[in-house]
Amino acid sequence: MPNEFTKIETRILDLLSNGLRHHKSEVLDCLEDELASLPAMRAHLVRLRKKLAPKGQDITCEFRNNTVWYRHIRLLNIDS
Repeated sequence: MPNEFTKIETRILDLLSNGLRHHKSEVLDCLEDELASLPAMRAHLVRLRKKLAPKGQDITCEFRNNTVWYRHIRLLNIDS
């Protein structure tokens, strides 16, 4: 079975795997392109969220102290 995540998505997941919040600049660095833009990063996050949703996971965007942070979370199953 081929890897369902691209190299960039894997780098983003590796960064966020500790469950802590990470600054948007850290996530942007995962694109490994000094010319990468925030819209490009957001596009990767949208595709990644679509792949994580069926697994009961998500990437949240938090706004704290006038700064944007991202966090990989596992959703609780409230239907159980």
